[in-house]
Amino acid sequence: MREKQDLPIGALEISGTSFGGRLRAFLGTIWASRTATVGVLLVLFWILVVLFSLVTTLDPYEQDVTSVNAGPSPAQGHWLGTDDLGRDLLARVVHGSRLVLVLAPLSVLCAVAVGSTLGLVAGYYGGVVDDLVMRLLDALMAFPTILLYMIIIAALGASPANVVMAITIGGTPGIARLIRSLTIDIKSRDYVAAAESAGESPLFVMFGEILINARGPIIVDAMLGVGYAIFAIGALGFLGLGMPPPSPDWGSMIARARLHIWSNPWAVVWPSIAIASLVVGLNLFADGLNEESFRYQ
Repeated sequence: MREKQDLPIGALEISGTSFGGRLRAFLGTIWASRTATVGVLLVLFWILVVLFSLVTTLDPYEQDVTSVNAGPSPAQGHWLGTDDLGRDLLARVVHGSRLVLVLAPLSVLCAVAVGSTLGLVAGYYGGVVDDLVMRLLDALMAFPTILLYMIIIAALGASPANVVMAITIGGTPGIARLIRSLTIDIKSRDYVAAAESAGESPLFVMFGEILINARGPIIVDAMLGVGYAIFAIGALGFLGLGMPPPSPDWGSMIARARLHIWSNPWAVVWPSIAIASLVVGLNLFADGLNEESFRYQ
């Protein structure tokens, strides 16, 4: 059932049958695009920061009462400065990266799982099923996304699990609509008809034939979604709806530091740069892969 005459939508053009060959081809694809190369370097930098946070002795909660709202001072051991409570900004930025790079991908993974299921069912069956699913998603999309996040977290409380739930609910409609449109196109392909003629179950056809051959656009959209989720986590933290204090959440760091922005701008600059660089890196990575690796029909 794998010999197809037509290329599936968004097929990744990677040669080689072995894992090593596919990996080399994938890395070559990234290297061929300057956009993707810059993006992956930024993302890898923050992944290394997360790994560093697992082994470092830096304490994001320790207070130095002799150094409050101080600028970068390597001599005192505060390489990026301190906040209004004397906490080391380097420690808080480093440990905050762990929260972001766990919660954002997890949120998008959950949204992709739910959105894929809804989009496949709506696109494959069509008719009344399609209408019911799409009207439900349209109702969710009627709310501004950030307002929907605020309503969910205000009702359930600020916690990592509720942040993931809010971003999952907010991201599901867009992913479902994308997969629905891909499903409507792919289900008319010959290999899908062959699978149905062979007596394969609708579940196998949807997930084993349609979804696997729509993976290109889904991967690119998911990477862009992770970037948006990072921005959303920062925005929620800034509004006081993110991680509960004294968690080193980048958004809450910016919100607290803005009260002292004229005396200590560094406390705002560093977490802002962290959010911006990570989001830009993910967007560049996704755009580069889209340009070099994926071909839409």
